Amino acid sequence: MTWRELSDFLNLQRLAMVPRPISEFARIGEKAADTFERLGKGTRESLGEAVLRFATTKIWPALSDEQTVMLYFRLSYGVDLAMALSTCTTNLFPALENRDSEMIQWALNDAWDYPGLPHTLRVFSEKRDAFGNDPKRN
Repeated sequence: MTWRELSDFLNLQRLAMVPRPISEFARIGEKAADTFERLGKGTRESLGEAVLRFATTKIWPALSDEQTVMLYFRLSYGVDLAMALSTCTTNLFPALENRDSEMIQWALNDAWDYPGLPHTLRVFSEKRDAFGNDPKRN
């Protein structure tokens, strides 16, 4: 698959999800950005394993509500990243085209740790005031 096809594929995965709002996972007095960080840390390893399984089988394993909301954010970043890479002509990024499993793993796991997670946390924090805690609006 090409980067553009990956972007479209990940977007279809994202559109099929119905994540709960991040606010539903907040502890008393916890800020949304702190909830986001806590969920990210708490699901990092298990979501990494779920992505590896999905990259091979194209079927998501059963996910908890916390994993689902954080996967939604990973997919959102992966869609944007793959779309950006589809326009790149300099060959500065991983030459993974036509290696579907590796492309999925790279976009949803490797690139998520950095710059995906910090970028998404910053954007989430900025948009939260405008959109509330609805993950589909962020």
